[in-house]
Amino acid sequence: MGAIEKIIGVIDRVSEWTGRMVSWLVVVFTFVLGYEVVMRYAFNAPTKWAFDMSYMLGGSYFLLGTGYTLLKKKHVRIDIFYALFSTRKKALVDMIFDIVFFFPLWGVLLYSLIPYVYISWIMDERSMQGYWMPILYPFKTVMPVGVFLLLIQGVAEFLKSALVLARGGKS
Repeated sequence: MGAIEKIIGVIDRVSEWTGRMVSWLVVVFTFVLGYEVVMRYAFNAPTKWAFDMSYMLGGSYFLLGTGYTLLKKKHVRIDIFYALFSTRKKALVDMIFDIVFFFPLWGVLLYSLIPYVYISWIMDERSMQGYWMPILYPFKTVMPVGVFLLLIQGVAEFLKSALVLARGGKS
């Protein structure tokens, strides 16, 4: 096994582990929403925190799971023509789209998120949407972490495509 395969293996394991850990947020998310429904409709005592917790948990689940989703090839793709391509042609198309769209888009987003999160931390930012005004900077920190996880999985997928091309269409 060469160095590229080792790098791919490490990145794939990070994405796999992250996806498995993040999936537990769905359980917490379901509990929070279930608790809110029971409190609101059974006891006429809605919580002050469920709204904020639900978007923070849901957003964290979504963002932190993007690398895992890419690993499992579950992102939306228009397969009308792609499905008809050979393995080698798919790898070439994937690499072109990675270079032209994927890396620039997500790289710029990651770069832009760093000062956004930094400012949130230094100003001790709090949510003004809910009554209890929870701190926002941990949730905002999830944003660049999720984008970073997606980007490194993108690197692994790019390397996999490069190996397919280098091996003449065999993965």
